[in-house]
Amino acid sequence: MIAAPRRGAERAPFEGTPPVLRRGASASLESGHMTDPSREPGREADRRGRQAPAIPEGAAIGAPDFIGVGVHKAGTTWWWALLVGHPQIDGVPRRKELHLLDRMKDEPVPQEQRDWYYRQFPRLPGHLAGEWTPRYQALPRMPGIISEVAPTAKLLSIVREPVERYRSGLNQWHAENRRRSLKRDEKAGKREARMRGYYGRQTQRLAEAVGRENILVLQYEQCVRDPSGQFGRTLEFLGLEPYEPDPRLVRTRVNETVGDKRSVPGKDEQALIEEYEPEVLLLKEQMPDLDLSLWPRFAHLERT
Repeated sequence: MIAAPRRGAERAPFEGTPPVLRRGASASLESGHMTDPSREPGREADRRGRQAPAIPEGAAIGAPDFIGVGVHKAGTTWWWALLVGHPQIDGVPRRKELHLLDRMKDEPVPQEQRDWYYRQFPRLPGHLAGEWTPRYQALPRMPGIISEVAPTAKLLSIVREPVERYRSGLNQWHAENRRRSLKRDEKAGKREARMRGYYGRQTQRLAEAVGRENILVLQYEQCVRDPSGQFGRTLEFLGLEPYEPDPRLVRTRVNETVGDKRSVPGKDEQALIEEYEPEVLLLKEQMPDLDLSLWPRFAHLERT
């Protein structure tokens, strides 16, 4: 197998793309034998280790066809449930967020980690498989990892008005602290919540790594207003046949914030708006169909 180039290095479009292996294949991605473990490497005896999905007869494994990269608290679980209902997508709602790419810290990515990642995506002929981990988009190193490990994957993202996303994200952060009796630094929580809303630079990094034509960024508010139309855009981007999902799924938001969100003091809210304005403008450059009238705090940018 051709050694993976350094991240950012020039490569042919399909160089480094892993071979697709069918169930029972004896060839390895690298060493000449395929162990195809059912437990996560290094955690075979750990009950918390990830269990690999079964490989149906005739199915293949390999790099994902698509990766949902963002964003947290923007309807991604809802959208994932709609996607895996499509008859040409092999996946289940509970296997949405894998959090495996964010564990890849070595350069180049070790073959064992690649193999384990590819093992998560069995699919039948003519079908697609993928994942959706909203944290990926916020990580500066992620575009390089994706271009190395899954260079032909289509990327999906849903963005939400950033101040509202901040409020929802911080609300969940506090709820998790209470549920797990954690004592985490609130300043760190606020810093992470702010950082996740830097949509402009995040999208730009991804576009530079994989090409703008390989990324679809949806606006959460448009998805809520016109779910059928936006879902149709998603399927067209992935090269899938039109499909009408269960109307109950279309109407049902998943993991909605329950109860009142934490309020943001007026002074802090204005500071957030000013911090996010350059990001929204940069995002608008890359996403001309972004409807800022649906983001009232930033509607004035439509005229700049």
